[in-house]
Amino acid sequence: MAKAIDSTFAIDSDKYNWILIEKKIGKKVRFHFFSSIKHMSNFVGEYRLRNFLVKGNVDLLEKSTETPSYSSVIEDAMSKLEHYIEECTNGQK
Repeated sequence: MAKAIDSTFAIDSDKYNWILIEKKIGKKVRFHFFSSIKHMSNFVGEYRLRNFLVKGNVDLLEKSTETPSYSSVIEDAMSKLEHYIEECTNGQK
């Protein structure tokens, strides 16, 4: 049974793959297949980043010592997503 990540994505697995189910209003459901959780979380992270850039939600300002780099923030979010997926698949969520 598929576990929802958010309103767009849900995850499932079969004997060989991790399956990311993409649901968009008014469009067909798309299935993306991955060999590992890491590959799946990287895909979701990059997908979200592309959407943020298109919508203008990422402000490209000068970096300061107090502001973390975008890549470190994205890597941290992908790591948290991997952890969440592992919890879901182990029945903890």
